[in-house]
Amino acid sequence: MPKWLVWTKRIVWTLAGLILLTAVAGGSYVYSVMQELAPRVASLAQLEAELKREPTLILSADGEILYRMAEERREPVGWPELSQSRLIVDATVAAEDKRFWKHEGVDHKAILRALWVNFRSKRVKQGGSTITQQVAKRLLTSGERTLRRKLEDACLAVLIERELTKEQVITLYLNQVYYGAGAYGVKTAADVYFAKKLDELTPAEAALLSRLPRRPSDENPFVDPEAALRNRNIVLRTMLEEGWVTRDDYDAASEEPLKLASKAATQVGILHAPYFVTYVLDQARRDLPNEDFARGGYRIYTTLRMDMQREAEAAVRKTLEEFQSLRVTEGALVVMDHAGQIVAMVGGSDFKRSQFNIITQGRRQPGSAFKPIVYSTAIELGYLEPTSLVPDEPFVYRDPWTGKVWRPRGGGKGGYVSVQTAIVRSVNIPAVHTGKLVTPGNIARFAKDVFGIRSPLDPVLPLALGSSAVRPIEMAEAFSVFATGGNRVHPYGIKSVSGTDGQLLRDYRPRVVQNVLSSSTVGPMRDILRRVVLYGTGTNARKVINAAGKTGTANEFRDAWFCGFTDKFISIAWVANATYDPNRTPAWKYGAMKRVFGGKVAAKMWAYALEPIQKLAGEKPNGRNPKNYPGNTAGMISVLICTDTCDRAIKGECPKYETRIFRPDKAEELLPCGRHGGFDDILPPLDTGPARMPPLESEDQIPEPPPVVSVTMVTVEICIESGELATLYCPVKRPQEFKKGSEPNAACRLHRP
Repeated sequence: MPKWLVWTKRIVWTLAGLILLTAVAGGSYVYSVMQELAPRVASLAQLEAELKREPTLILSADGEILYRMAEERREPVGWPELSQSRLIVDATVAAEDKRFWKHEGVDHKAILRALWVNFRSKRVKQGGSTITQQVAKRLLTSGERTLRRKLEDACLAVLIERELTKEQVITLYLNQVYYGAGAYGVKTAADVYFAKKLDELTPAEAALLSRLPRRPSDENPFVDPEAALRNRNIVLRTMLEEGWVTRDDYDAASEEPLKLASKAATQVGILHAPYFVTYVLDQARRDLPNEDFARGGYRIYTTLRMDMQREAEAAVRKTLEEFQSLRVTEGALVVMDHAGQIVAMVGGSDFKRSQFNIITQGRRQPGSAFKPIVYSTAIELGYLEPTSLVPDEPFVYRDPWTGKVWRPRGGGKGGYVSVQTAIVRSVNIPAVHTGKLVTPGNIARFAKDVFGIRSPLDPVLPLALGSSAVRPIEMAEAFSVFATGGNRVHPYGIKSVSGTDGQLLRDYRPRVVQNVLSSSTVGPMRDILRRVVLYGTGTNARKVINAAGKTGTANEFRDAWFCGFTDKFISIAWVANATYDPNRTPAWKYGAMKRVFGGKVAAKMWAYALEPIQKLAGEKPNGRNPKNYPGNTAGMISVLICTDTCDRAIKGECPKYETRIFRPDKAEELLPCGRHGGFDDILPPLDTGPARMPPLESEDQIPEPPPVVSVTMVTVEICIESGELATLYCPVKRPQEFKKGSEPNAACRLHRP
């Protein structure tokens, strides 16, 4: 045998041995890799469950979705629904893996073809990965571009197809892939781009969606419609070649113009009542700090009624439009029932401009709306009777430290006025005299302990005129004392929270503090607040059935309020001339309105909301004359009183008189007016003489105001989904006030580049 032949055989046998050895070694290595990766495949069931987890939902009391919250916008879809939408399945297979239904996880022909194409073009022009390999890469591997990772993808793809059916694999792929514009999963993509269900997609639309996962951010139709159309037509050509569309369908689809949903319709997150949603999220996070709502699967059931919310929003819009010429630029409104359930909340005029919720975060001077608290304190502590007269003498106060003189305006005509007149006509000077008699410290304490005011109140004389800023939500709680006949009701917006497996995590019930104010105080105050609406400063709210309340206007017309209630609801309305500039510190600037009083604008806005809300709630007159109905004053009787003498008025003789209510025992003690005429024609029915307030001491005897306890507050911008410091990538953020030291200090970990 020739030597060359011997050497040839040796070389061949050596090469064969090496190839065999390499194959055995490679096979052993692949086997070991598959053994190592097998446990990962077992985790697919858990990952599939994660993909099928619906986002956390915040729901209104009437079942509307207020907010969808999740790390990703994803809506899962099952194979039964996909099988009814076969177009999107065929288009996806055409775009990503034509032999998907034939191979066993790895397509060797596609790999060889891709190697040849890339070799000839001297660049990576084509890939050979299958849909199953992409599922493995996205769900079970790190995604690094290494040979080891490519091998893992291939091994996992084979293992996956041993465990799952083709239908399960394609369902996993279509649920987890990213389509751009914030849409994860094909069902969400159909809604984002075309506002359609899967079975409503045309062949052209299905083809366009199927190609998006390759370059979802650069070639989606919102960003580059021309590239999206080119890619669509490539997929349509493949579908025609594979026989998945007819020639007629192909021709029509290739020429179909691009009809996208509006970008506004693709926004995720808050859908309705944005200020209320942020309020609810804050509450849920405080009460359940260990729950990760952003992961999805939770249900937060709220008290808000969307039909009533729409009426409240319309009322704010209408008021701002109507009084724009008076520089009314901002408004807020909250409505709750007598159990404290918030049924409507409008925290500002434009949530996109500013997420600052004036109802729950804003502190503004309530002005005269604070006076019912002042007079209630005086009556409850025994300084006054509901029928008392209070001085209307001019009031001057000189600050002993600075020498500055304070002369409150509003009244000061001399003599006395009744408590009823002082409130109904909102006369300032009698309130200041009352505040001095009771002491500002007592008023501040009473406002906190009885009426639930939590904002810091300066215990100084101007407090009687509402000089200390409070939150509208606090005023709602305060006026619940009058609305309910002496009980204080805490406002709340969540009914219950359920977890990812449907279990009840927390149930919310009304929080009522019973009998914080005696009936002998709250009954007359309800009557007086009703008269404010009938013929006082709040007549613009008179068309609301059984309305009662109090107007308020801050200095220089910077704030205007109406705080009122009906037989079923308590509501606070607030307007101002506010401008917002996020680049300014502070961001909000409040200017003067053009002589805008609480009774002129805020009471109107309150009525615009409450009148239709009453109809939605079926609230009707209670059978009494609505012009005279004084509210719930059980056990009290009405008496006509001469305003000059505070005795029972005499018909045809007493020039001025007014109706007041009394306890029966007090009414029996009343004498006929001794100044005007005889006793024969006494006006029916009864009333009691006032317990006249003693004259005030001279101004230099005014007690020194107690020291004001200051609390340092800081404002930071937070992400409303995570509750952490907002970053550039957080979709919805807003400023929030914290006590210094309690503010969050970690940047949002939920939203990243």
